[in-house]
Amino acid sequence: MNKLYEQCQSYIDCLRFERRSSEHTVDSYKRVLEKALKALNSECPDIESWSQVGLEQMRIINREFNFNEKAERLKNRSVAHDLYVLSSFFKFLISQGLLNENPFKLIKAPKADKVLPRVLTASEVKALLDVEAFDDKQIRDTAISELLFSSGLRVSELTGLTLSDYDENSCEVRVMGKGGKERIIPVGSKARERLTEYLKIRDNFGPKSNALFLNRFGKAISSRSVENNLKAQSERAGLDTNVYPHKLRHSFATALLQGGADLRSVQEMLGHANLAATQVYTHLDFEHLKQVYIKSHPRSHLHPEKKTEN
Repeated sequence: MNKLYEQCQSYIDCLRFERRSSEHTVDSYKRVLEKALKALNSECPDIESWSQVGLEQMRIINREFNFNEKAERLKNRSVAHDLYVLSSFFKFLISQGLLNENPFKLIKAPKADKVLPRVLTASEVKALLDVEAFDDKQIRDTAISELLFSSGLRVSELTGLTLSDYDENSCEVRVMGKGGKERIIPVGSKARERLTEYLKIRDNFGPKSNALFLNRFGKAISSRSVENNLKAQSERAGLDTNVYPHKLRHSFATALLQGGADLRSVQEMLGHANLAATQVYTHLDFEHLKQVYIKSHPRSHLHPEKKTEN
């Protein structure tokens, strides 16, 4: 194995074991690095270390990042994401003394298209969370969906919760977020009701773990199971929109802002490292206000009159 592969593997190990990134993030970064390696092996077989990567190699990688396996051109957002991952990898190599400067500066990344998060309407949230539970599994799943919306958790944060992380007395949940950063988030009354119902029947799953939410084997439920169960719950609720855990997180943030919460508080509850990541929700809230304006203002559909010259 040459240094190209060894250095990539060192970075993946760092993400998984030191930074404790989610499996989704690790898989995403691994995919990008494998794509870059494939491009170098195909067109620059003499390159054995990332310290040898210069302008020519970066152009080759950049060209490869613009297309998928079917040779279809990717959107700017996807290309920008992959280049960002590669730049993060280079920064890691610099921190390890394996690279002197970041080759990313040799090329220009495309401007990512701004995509606003998709959220559920208030009526869709109500329909989803008011679904009646008829068995232990559904009681668990309704508690999960309530907590996701109540506290805006990432699905990886939810599946990582233990029994001691939820405090019934203070109505709070302790969350271990990205980079091992801990935060405390309030739990709403409806979510507390659902959690109380679930905790009464939790032993029916035959606990083999202290995880808060268990699967049928008594171990911590997986992110994939949460996603699949949430989809099934949305179908039972009669929703024709795609519902997934992160959409509930987006809906949580938007509901807070529409309710008058300040941006800094929302940032803290979401566990965002910087305010810029949270500001996207202000644009989303503006879209909501614009739609309200269009529907309610009597002159919203009128265009400005053209000025005529005298």
